[in-house]
Amino acid sequence: MALLTGGPMFYSLKRLLSDLEIEFDEDVLHNAGNDAVYTMKTRADCVGFFHHFHRNHPRLPFMIGELFDGTTHVVVSVEEYVGIKDELQRKTRQSLPDVSYINDRDVTIKEERKSFPHYQSYRDFSMPLKVENDRIKASRKEEANQQVTLLGSSLKHKPDARFMAFDVETYEHDKSITLEIGYVFVNLDKPEEKEAFHYIIEENLHYTNKDYVPDNRERFKFGTSQRMSLEKTAEKFKQHIADADFLVTHAGHHDEEYLAGCGISLEGKQMFDTQALAMALLTGGPNSYSLKRLLSDLEIEFDEDILHNAGNDAVYTMKVFHALSKKI
Repeated sequence: MALLTGGPMFYSLKRLLSDLEIEFDEDVLHNAGNDAVYTMKTRADCVGFFHHFHRNHPRLPFMIGELFDGTTHVVVSVEEYVGIKDELQRKTRQSLPDVSYINDRDVTIKEERKSFPHYQSYRDFSMPLKVENDRIKASRKEEANQQVTLLGSSLKHKPDARFMAFDVETYEHDKSITLEIGYVFVNLDKPEEKEAFHYIIEENLHYTNKDYVPDNRERFKFGTSQRMSLEKTAEKFKQHIADADFLVTHAGHHDEEYLAGCGISLEGKQMFDTQALAMALLTGGPNSYSLKRLLSDLEIEFDEDILHNAGNDAVYTMKVFHALSKKI
C-alpha cells in the first residue's frame, strides 16, 4: 500500500492487479491457488519466486479440487497458503493483501498430495484443466439462460405462483450433519406477504460452526425459531413443500443433497437458482455470486451479521429472486 498513491486505504487483489498493470483473468479470482499466484505478482521481485517455486518447494503438497460449479483447479490447504504468504512477506518485507479461501463446503478433493517438480510441469498439467473449465463455464452460462427463459414463461402463465425459497446449514467439518433448515413462502404478486420458518435441529445442538462460517442459528430475524428433531423437521418440510409451485435456492447444488440425506425429496418440483439467474441477468459480475454479493449488487438492504442462519438466508434468497425476476 505504501508503494501506491491516490488509491484506497485498503486494496482488493483485483484493484492491485489493475493498478499495477499486471495481466490477469478476473474469471479465476476467488480461487485460493489462482489468488495466491496473483498475490505473488503484486510485486515484481516475487515473479522469480513463483517461477522457481516448485523446484524450491518439492515437498509442498498440492491438491486437485473440483469446485461446486464443476471446474477443477490446483489448490493448496489454508495452512500451506499461510506458510507461503509468510515466506513471501519475509522475503519482500511487505504486507501482502489477504485473499479469499475456498470453503470446504464448495470443493471436492479429487487428488491429495499432487506434486510438480518444476514450473513447466505445473503449466502442462494446468492448461488442459483451463480448457475444460472454459467449456464447463460456457455450459453453465447456457443453463443459466435456459433458467431465465423458463422463469419468464412460468411467470407469464402463472403470475400468482407460490414460490418457496429454502436454505440448509450444515456442520462445517461434516456436511452430513444438519444444523438448521429454513424456508419462506412468497407469491411474487404480493412479495410483502411472506411466511418464514426456521428449525434448529435439536439433536445436533452440540455441533458449532466457527472456523469457516459463524454460528448464527439463534439469530433468526424474520420469525420465531423452533427447536425440533431432524425427523420432525423433515416432516414439516415435506408438508409445506406440497404447497409450493416452484422452489428457489442460492447455489443449491449441495442443499438438495443435504435434504435427501434428511429423507426429503425435491423430485417433481421445478427449482430456480439465484446464482444461475444472476449469471444470465447481471452483466460485468463474477461467474459465481455469493448471496452477500448479490444482495449488495441488487441494492437490497440486509444485515451481514445474521447471514449463515438458514431462515435468514432463505428470506434473503427470496428477496434476491424477486429482484432478479423483475429484470426478465
